[in-house]
Amino acid sequence: MIARTYLVRGAVLWLLARILISAVMSLAEFNPLTLAARSSVVIILVSTLLGFAQTARLREFVLLGNLGVSRSALALYFALPALAGELIVSLAGAAFA
Repeated sequence: MIARTYLVRGAVLWLLARILISAVMSLAEFNPLTLAARSSVVIILVSTLLGFAQTARLREFVLLGNLGVSRSALALYFALPALAGELIVSLAGAAFA
């Protein structure tokens, strides 16, 4: 149950980060679907860090520690949806390029 909650939260944060980065890239007249691999890694890291920031803001670290969820598992919960999303976006960019 906890994994599903944090996976959904990670997906929402990745989607918001991706929309904001795509908007900035569109304003700079770059195609947001054709990113380098390094840029995808940066987007994954940003969305993972946003997940940690939101968890800290909601003061959930003590609860998660009491439930036995480590910080590395939490990072995985935030990174997996971002990794899957970036893979889908890069495949779509390659298909439509």
